[in-house]
Amino acid sequence: MTQPDVLVIGAGIFGLSVAWVAKRAGLSVRVLEAVAPGHGASGGLVGALTPHAPSRWRDMMRFQFEALLDLPEHIARLEEETGLRTGYHRSGRLTPLPTEKARAGAERDAEAAPDVWGDRARFELLERVPYEAEGWIRPEAAPFGLVRDTISARVDPRAYVGALAHALGTDVVTGVEAHSIDFERKSVTWGVGEIFAGAIVLAAGWQVWDLLGKAAPGLRGQPVKGQSALFAAPAEGLPVIYQDGLYIVPHSGGRVAVGSTSEKQFDDPFATDAKLDEVIEKARTICPALKDARVLERWAGLRPKPPGREPVVGSLPNHPGIWLAAGGFKISFGIAHAVADVVVDGLLGTTAKRQLPESFDPSSRASPT
Repeated sequence: MTQPDVLVIGAGIFGLSVAWVAKRAGLSVRVLEAVAPGHGASGGLVGALTPHAPSRWRDMMRFQFEALLDLPEHIARLEEETGLRTGYHRSGRLTPLPTEKARAGAERDAEAAPDVWGDRARFELLERVPYEAEGWIRPEAAPFGLVRDTISARVDPRAYVGALAHALGTDVVTGVEAHSIDFERKSVTWGVGEIFAGAIVLAAGWQVWDLLGKAAPGLRGQPVKGQSALFAAPAEGLPVIYQDGLYIVPHSGGRVAVGSTSEKQFDDPFATDAKLDEVIEKARTICPALKDARVLERWAGLRPKPPGREPVVGSLPNHPGIWLAAGGFKISFGIAHAVADVVVDGLLGTTAKRQLPESFDPSSRASPT
């Protein structure tokens, strides 16, 4: 392989997004992927793109909110370049409120929303299931009303990853597993040799923590198992449903995704089990359209939970030219393009287009050797 300006380890949503933005900026790129694009958590089913609640607002929530606002422009550019669809649609979201406590929290959020969301998106309380969602949400699931927001969206994770991989073409090299990294020489050892680069971006999901080794002993995230399912059910144009960790996401083509679990302890990371059965039954209870719907696919995989609560994005302290983009966990697909902008601006040494939350910075999590 020739020496690229940027070598990306991992062809998930973070790695591919960084590579595509870097390539568009005129940098030569190479992406090394052990199996195939989206083989890990980025190849899941759900694809919900939803903001954090407006109350207790902080920089990470602002960053995510602004990323969700300008994601349609990024998606349109990618779809125009590739001629491929990503399944993106700003559907909005409905959150049924099952308890008085949930209602009280929603009222606090509704009061805070104008100050932090402004007029860029609406967050409103409804007393009953709206007309357009009748038959989509069971009224009994919302005894204390519902929340509706207008910024939430959905995307087909596999289609989005596939479009990015298509845009990069032969710059994505599959079947190549990074065995070790020389942080001083900026090189990666793999099965048949060593490749050098101007800069290296680690975006290999939960495996990033292992690749870091002794370079950042305090940066130790963990893999968390997630399980989800895909139903055959017509629901085009309907809003995402969210309740107590469960997402019900209407995709195009007569498909609805539901998920997911968050399991820190598990026996088999890639096998579905009774925990997914519980998710499926809960979804059928909330959503009448799924009651007798056929399950098309059951999925299980590992997601990269970072140390702390927020992604790790930025230059690795004391190791110039080594960048991290990992740990997006549940919000990766909504912020990947924004993370890519920040990383590529850093690689180019140009003025940042976005303000990255300080809490994302690797130096805020660890004291590298």
